[in-house]
Amino acid sequence: MNISRERCVRVSNLAIISEMCEIINTLSDIVKKQQTEIERSKVEESVKEEIRQMIKDADDKMDANEYHLRRVVDTDSGESFEEETDDD
Repeated sequence: MNISRERCVRVSNLAIISEMCEIINTLSDIVKKQQTEIERSKVEESVKEEIRQMIKDADDKMDANEYHLRRVVDTDSGESFEEETDDD
């Protein structure tokens, strides 16, 4: 991957985190589509259940992390939610 040094300097850590979250969400969608195909296949029920649980665990962790990140920073505006509530 050829990323210019200038771009790396301009991109904030929060923008990188936001981009990584988008990538993770895309990968999650891919896994869920694959799971749908697995459910339709002749894979053993115990394997299907194991995969269902793994996907649920990963979704739960992603949801918790997203919740905690949103409390810290609104990546669209770059301002802390806590700072915004102080103005009220």
